[in-house]
Amino acid sequence: MKFCFFGSISDALKGQTPGGGELQIALLAKALAQKGHDVVIVDPDASESFETDEGIKLINIPDWNKGLRGIRLFKYRIPSLKRILTEQKADYYYVRMRSYLHLAPYLVSKKLKSKFIVAIACDLDILSFWKKFRYEYKPKFDLIQFLTLSVPNDLVFNYLLRKADYITIQHTGQKIKSDVAKSKTLIYPNIFNLDGLPQVTSLPGEYFAYVGNLTVLKGSANLLQLVKKLDKKVKIVIVGKPKDRQSERVYAELGEFQNVTLKGAVGHRQAIEIIANAKALINTSNYEGFPNIFLEAWATGVPVISLKVNPGNVIKRHGLGIYCEADLEKMKTSIESNATSSLDRDTMRSYVAEHHNSRTAAERFLTLINHS
Repeated sequence: MKFCFFGSISDALKGQTPGGGELQIALLAKALAQKGHDVVIVDPDASESFETDEGIKLINIPDWNKGLRGIRLFKYRIPSLKRILTEQKADYYYVRMRSYLHLAPYLVSKKLKSKFIVAIACDLDILSFWKKFRYEYKPKFDLIQFLTLSVPNDLVFNYLLRKADYITIQHTGQKIKSDVAKSKTLIYPNIFNLDGLPQVTSLPGEYFAYVGNLTVLKGSANLLQLVKKLDKKVKIVIVGKPKDRQSERVYAELGEFQNVTLKGAVGHRQAIEIIANAKALINTSNYEGFPNIFLEAWATGVPVISLKVNPGNVIKRHGLGIYCEADLEKMKTSIESNATSSLDRDTMRSYVAEHHNSRTAAERFLTLINHS
C-alpha cells in the first residue's frame, strides 16, 4: 500500500524533532516503510527533496515561498500542493495536528477515492474553542495570527473530523464530538523507538525532574505553585525554557528557589540522563495528548507523578506512577514522601515495550485500518 503524509517532518526524520506530533508522524512513516510499504511525505517547509535509509521519499514544494505574502497562498502554494499530492496517487492520506492546509490532502483523497486519516495530537485538539483560547492562543496572543491562522486551523480541523474516513486517538480519554461517527474512531497509542533510546548511566538520584517547555498549556503556573508548597529539602531539576510571556515570569521566579536547578534547553541524551537518574518525572500540564516524555521516563524505569494528565488511566492501571487528580496537595505529599519508590521499574520498561514499541507499530496500525 502507499501512504502519503503531509507536514513539516523533514527535521524529525533527521533526528531534530520540533515537537511530539512531528515525531509521531516520522516514527509511523519509518515503521511502514520498513515493512515494505510505499511511503511519501510532502513537506512544504523542506529546503530539498530526499530519500531516507528506510526508503521514505520526502518531497518539498519548490514554489512554496514564491510570490508576495497573501497572494502566494492562492497563486502558488495551494495549486502546487494539490498537484504534488495528486501525483502521489496514495491509498491513504494522513494528517496530524490542526492546520487549514490539511483541506488540500482531504480534497485530493476524495478526488482519487483514497482514504483520509486525521490523527489527534493533543487532548486540546478536541476540546472547546474557549479552552484552546485560554491555554494556547491567549498566552501569546497576536490578533493577525489569531484571525488568519488559529481560527482557520480550528474551523478546517472540525470540518475534517466529520469528513475523515478514520480518526486515530491516542487513548480512551480522548472523546470525539457526538456528531462524529464513533465507528471511524480508532485508538492508536503513541510510538516509542526503544532502539533510539541513548544508553545512559543510571544511578539513584536525589531529585525530581521536570522536562519540557514551560507554557500556560504545560502548566507553568501549576509548577510554580507546587514548588512554593514543597518542603525546601526536596530538590527539583527543571529542563526546558519558557515559551510565553506568563511562563517567562514563572521561570524567573522559579530560579529564586534554592532547591530548584534550572538547566534550560539541553540535548536529548542529557535530558534522558537527567530523567534516568531522577526519583520520578513530575508533570503539571493542564492538557497533553500521550506525552512522549512519559514514554521516555517509563522506558528508563522512572515513574511519573502527574497532576492532571493520565492518558487512558494508564498510570494507575499499569503501575507507572501516581496520578494526582488535579490535586496539588496530593502531588506535594506524593513527592515529599517519595511515594513512587516502591514501584517496579521493570514493569514500566515492559509496558513501553508491549504497547508502544516502534518494532510493532506498523502491524498495529495496519490491523486497525484494515479491520475497521
